[in-house]
Amino acid sequence: MTGSIHKMSITKAALLATCLMVPLHASAQTHAPVADPAETTANDSAAAPVDSSGDIVVTGSRIRRSAADSPSPLTVLDSGQIRAAGTQQIADVVNQLPSLAVTQTNQTSNLAGNAGINALDLRGMGTQRTLVLVDGRRQVPAIPGTSAVDVSNIPSSLVERVEIITGGASALYGADAVAGVANFILKKDFQGVEANARYSASTRGDLDTYSYDLLAGTNFHEGRGNISAYAFFENQPGLVSGSDRPWTADGYPIYVRPNSRVPYTISDHNRNINTADAAQVILGGRLYAVNANGSLRDPILGPGGFINAAPVNLNGNADALGTLLTDGGEYNGRYDGWLLSVPSERISTRASASYEVSDALKLFAIGTFARTRSTSASLQMTSFGSDVVPADSPFITQQMIDAAGGAIPEGGLYFARRFMELPQPSTEYDRRLFQGTVGGEGNFTLFSHPWNYSAYYSYGRTEQRIRDVNATAYDRWYLGLDSTRGADGTAVCRSTLTDPGNGCVAMNPLVPLTQSMIDYITYTSHWSKSTLTQQVASAYVSGGLFDLPGGAVQMVLGAEYRHEENDIGTIPEYDPTSSLYDPTIGTSATPLVGKYSVKEVFGELHVPLLSDRPFFDLLSIDGAARLSDYSTAGSTTTYKLGGEWAPIADIRFRATYGRAVRAPNIGELYTASSTSGLWITDPCNAYNLANRVDRSEYTAANCAAIAPSDTSTYWVYRDIIAQGNLDLKPETAKTLTLGVVLKPRFLPRLSVAVDYYNIDLRNAIDAFPAQTLINKCVDQASLDNIFCPLIGRDADGNLQSVITQKLNLAKYLTRGVDISATYNVPLEQLGLGAGAGTLSVDANYSRLIKREYTLDPEDPATITEYAGVFGTPKWKGVVRTTYANEGYGLTWTLRHYSPMRASTTITAEQYQDVWTPDVFYNDISGYVSLTPQIELSGGLTNAFDRKPPRIPGAEAGGANFELGYSAGVYDVIGRTFFLALRFHR
Repeated sequence: MTGSIHKMSITKAALLATCLMVPLHASAQTHAPVADPAETTANDSAAAPVDSSGDIVVTGSRIRRSAADSPSPLTVLDSGQIRAAGTQQIADVVNQLPSLAVTQTNQTSNLAGNAGINALDLRGMGTQRTLVLVDGRRQVPAIPGTSAVDVSNIPSSLVERVEIITGGASALYGADAVAGVANFILKKDFQGVEANARYSASTRGDLDTYSYDLLAGTNFHEGRGNISAYAFFENQPGLVSGSDRPWTADGYPIYVRPNSRVPYTISDHNRNINTADAAQVILGGRLYAVNANGSLRDPILGPGGFINAAPVNLNGNADALGTLLTDGGEYNGRYDGWLLSVPSERISTRASASYEVSDALKLFAIGTFARTRSTSASLQMTSFGSDVVPADSPFITQQMIDAAGGAIPEGGLYFARRFMELPQPSTEYDRRLFQGTVGGEGNFTLFSHPWNYSAYYSYGRTEQRIRDVNATAYDRWYLGLDSTRGADGTAVCRSTLTDPGNGCVAMNPLVPLTQSMIDYITYTSHWSKSTLTQQVASAYVSGGLFDLPGGAVQMVLGAEYRHEENDIGTIPEYDPTSSLYDPTIGTSATPLVGKYSVKEVFGELHVPLLSDRPFFDLLSIDGAARLSDYSTAGSTTTYKLGGEWAPIADIRFRATYGRAVRAPNIGELYTASSTSGLWITDPCNAYNLANRVDRSEYTAANCAAIAPSDTSTYWVYRDIIAQGNLDLKPETAKTLTLGVVLKPRFLPRLSVAVDYYNIDLRNAIDAFPAQTLINKCVDQASLDNIFCPLIGRDADGNLQSVITQKLNLAKYLTRGVDISATYNVPLEQLGLGAGAGTLSVDANYSRLIKREYTLDPEDPATITEYAGVFGTPKWKGVVRTTYANEGYGLTWTLRHYSPMRASTTITAEQYQDVWTPDVFYNDISGYVSLTPQIELSGGLTNAFDRKPPRIPGAEAGGANFELGYSAGVYDVIGRTFFLALRFHR
């Protein structure tokens, strides 16, 4: 497949002050009282299971102990906070926490791929480095070939709480926990019936979403056994595209300047000439639009005419067609085809049973099934000005020839337009997930100390089907575009002169395509099918060994075995080994089968040295280690060391240091070769050799050695071949957290925690963009480097293809400070009388100090600082304030993003209006108990309909194309509301 063409503001300070005064339970009820923060820190569990000794097990340790006694920061979202958010998408609630970065959600997955998946990304280091657990156990990934868990398969109404830990988690839970762990604790041993019906929509009359769920359970045999079942259905059928919101429909802002002597300013409401329905051509230095009958006319521009900051040379033809801007007229919006939220339908069921044979043995079994169907969509095909009608094509009319001065240039007639007569292309996803778990747990006594154990076996299977609908076959398009006159004078494809039976249909792109043309270049594929199976067997024992002055020394010993197999299929039309393969589409991919297994042993030790002594209310050290043996990556070792010191009960210091390791997953290792096309540029062409700003001192000499014959063509459309890399090694991170927890006795319901974190990831597994690989090949000291073997050139030295694969090169460095606080007060204590209710505040803020990404550690020029760039605000926070009384309650949630900019290259020295303003979103919700069994709730999200800022890129939600995110930082939907009815007994 080839082709070519020649402020921190006062408001923010006030918010931080508010942290010292959003609820432990955002929807407190009589049967779920607000927890006392004097008993749990802002980062400690408020509702973990308690054994007979009063100790609990929380995420970050398998040792039972006091919730306040943990060296690792722990953030907890409880069921009240989740319910107050009014969404069944648990990811929408969790992602509000400042430790989570923008990632795969309904707002970002339309263009990012795998539409409908909701994944988590702690610290912005990628979903592959965040481990998601359910009740402390691994879940089967939702996308074959990856480790990404779709948390939308965990309905929010089933969640008791969510515990999130960062730092030192790999030693406890294994690979994928480099950045941390999100553990979803579900309701257990449920007795009774709970049903929920919910409706939500945008206040603009779209995005209707319906959901229903039912949970029922009963105890038996004097409470020793329990059986419960859960079912959930959610449907979000409507489409909301960029054309449905004024901030994406009304043109877009860009930075412009007339010359290099003045700074860039923002020009808004821009529309590209190449977005018109009617073909745009430049003839004789003048822009024309082409009518449906092929005649020429003046284009219908916006009120400002051409609004380019600097005049555009209309003799530039292709360059001008791709550059010209106006502010309205007959031109479409940049984001018209984007889905601002993907439509989806979800079904989830779960059944569980448990039976306590004795205190030494409790058996349990769990079965889960989930199905998700979703769709992504994109714009119809657009010719941006680089496509050309041959000079000898009969589709070029005499009027066009005359307008060109009597002859069409030898290179042909360049044109631009959006082909709105084509059906909108989309990709459909159908996913099914099953997971079954059986196990046992119990308590016993050893060394005169209480011990406990837990063991389980889990089998999970994910099946994913994908098909492309109304897709464009670009090889057919370019074949049909190359038209000429046949023997009878009619238009034919040039290729049919030598291959009359190839079925090519000559394309006339200057007028609306005929149905035969549309049928020739569009297709709907068959379904691909990929499966992933995961088996996990895990067991551990935990208990006390002997006593020290600070308490019992406790340990954990355990082992785990995990085996994963992936059979990643491909669309049959793309598979050369399939009988349905169609080479005229221009895309090829082959299926793969990959598998790996890992055997692990792990241990944990808690040593309480002192307690209840002067200057040593608490002093303890903790350690954990994990030895892993991968069938693919060999042996790895992870460890964690931590400690706590509380000189008095009011203040506690904590620290952890750890080494984390992540082995490459199946997709990174085994991805089968797939070929698609991309516009790229040769760094050895004449223009790039003279003007590319990031060329090195070696570029010219290396290009001279390659000596490509074509140095005048700038853009070329070439094959991009994606494939796996079996030579990948594990990536390694060093993690550090330092923190302090304040619980002053003079204000007993206040708890404040401040924690510093630092994660340094080396040999990170990442992929270079195709253009970067091409450039780096010729920018090294010699052509004998790791990049050049990935670049394919023909005998004349011209670009032919690029192989993209994962490499062990990148480095991530992220550090910051997390701040959290909780406070609640019965209003009766403020003199408001008995029964005045309770006011509670729960605040979480994070200050990002550094998020540095180095593509190639040997090349300082590849270091990029992302702190303050879209998706990575330096300050991010959420503050929830709740008033609760008998039978009713109100919650106000304030979400905050500090100023951000589109890129690190945009600086105040060269640009005006660099930063977005501080952006605050207000969510309001409330509930009222109609009867003891029926509760009505409702609320508004983005209650004041805050629009995205008009800084370039922010208008579409904060599109950070450098990191592959298409939206999601800023709300692109606008104000939404929800109503919910809950029945329980």
